[in-house]
Amino acid sequence: MFKKVALTAAVAGSAVLAPAATQAADVETPLKKNMWHDDIHTVQQDLKELGFFDYDKTTGYYGDITHKGVKGFQQEYGLDPTGTIDQETADVLKEATEMIERGDRGKAVEHLQEHLTELKLYDYKVDGIFGPLTEKAVTEYQEKNDLQVDGIAGPQTKTALFELKQAAQQGSEVAAAEKETTETNDSGQASADDEEQKTLTMEATAYTANCDGCSGVTATGIDLNANPDQKIVAVDPDVIPLGTEVYVEGYGRAVAGDTGGAIDGNKIDLYMQSEEDATSFGKQQVEVTILD
Repeated sequence: MFKKVALTAAVAGSAVLAPAATQAADVETPLKKNMWHDDIHTVQQDLKELGFFDYDKTTGYYGDITHKGVKGFQQEYGLDPTGTIDQETADVLKEATEMIERGDRGKAVEHLQEHLTELKLYDYKVDGIFGPLTEKAVTEYQEKNDLQVDGIAGPQTKTALFELKQAAQQGSEVAAAEKETTETNDSGQASADDEEQKTLTMEATAYTANCDGCSGVTATGIDLNANPDQKIVAVDPDVIPLGTEVYVEGYGRAVAGDTGGAIDGNKIDLYMQSEEDATSFGKQQVEVTILD
């Protein structure tokens, strides 16, 4: 019945959808903010599929965007919004990305029923049980939206259904933001100042993990020798807090994961794999956009 490959060891397991006995997901170490882990790629992909990860590719780093997405997912699915992938969240996330069909049950079914109720297609209690009434509601939704009519909430149906609600939410958020901007401008306060603070012009240098006396481990505990492909920048935490995701002109998306004795004020140090690349980079003025 299930169509999706399970998560890897740290977050993997069978979904708790059907009443038959299943093996629970085993989260030995919860995934949380500022961690690097292979399973975070899978979590980000799952969140993206459900509309909770707003970035064009997975990174494997649990930054603010992932943390926000996990909290949003937890709130939407009735979980404690801790922003951490624990046992329960891993199970429900796997449920949510499976195909949901008649006979299934759980929080993912509850979530589906809530959406169908809002569209006035499902007129029964939200009980988390995918029975004939839920199947009928899914079928009606598919018929009205030119989708494959099979009564199964697969990826195409769920994407269309959930994006409909997200579009409405985003419209409300945009309207609220426009109202706030208008009110701010009317009160004589310059709203552009906050936007300008998101991009900084900084003096950039480069470094490697293999210099004399270097341990290769950053101030936040990232082992660059074990993770040589990571995009890490050293910052002054008073200017850019550690753990912040940034976009550096000419370098790309990175994490503020290190510090340095010479990195003070509007200075930034870019991690590079080779000493040759670091040396050739020299010293440059770059635009640094704070993404958090």
